[in-house]
Amino acid sequence: MPDLSLSTFYTTNGISGNSYNIATTPSTLISTGGFIDTLSQMKGFDFPSYGFTVQLRLPIRNRAAQADLGEAMVSRRRDLYLQRQEGQQLWQEVKNAVHQVEQAELSIAAAKVSRDLAQKTLEAEQRKYELGASQIFFVLDAQTQLAQAELSLVQAQIGYQQAVAGVEHATGTLLENHKVKIEDAAP
Repeated sequence: MPDLSLSTFYTTNGISGNSYNIATTPSTLISTGGFIDTLSQMKGFDFPSYGFTVQLRLPIRNRAAQADLGEAMVSRRRDLYLQRQEGQQLWQEVKNAVHQVEQAELSIAAAKVSRDLAQKTLEAEQRKYELGASQIFFVLDAQTQLAQAELSLVQAQIGYQQAVAGVEHATGTLLENHKVKIEDAAP
């Protein structure tokens, strides 16, 4: 865009020193003056200077502005890309957390079935032992398998709780669901 600027100025001056008439063959002294005379001339606006300037700028090509515009456009696109990328990462994190909850639920169900089977196996081995058809080794082995199945069930339940906490973390509701409030300590 064209740019037109107008400026004005007004100043006052004082003349100091001796004045000579050089038109005569021997130069003759016309007047004498000093610092005080200069100040009084300035105070009285005896020798004013004033003027104005007009400046018109017609930019044929403003390469700096074009570069700034290009940089701003690239920055805007980069910001939009980063925003979209963060949104996708959050979506993926929530999706993975929900998937982990589903897997943990299946693990709990499988661990319960395994524990029930180990319990029934132990009961069967104890009956066989009581009837004399089995050895103590098989009863102890069944007890070990039951303990392992119960440990697997507890681990599956812990995994489920961790997966639920992961979903709450991903969705930003972890503190809210546990009634934790963070307040600003500034007055």
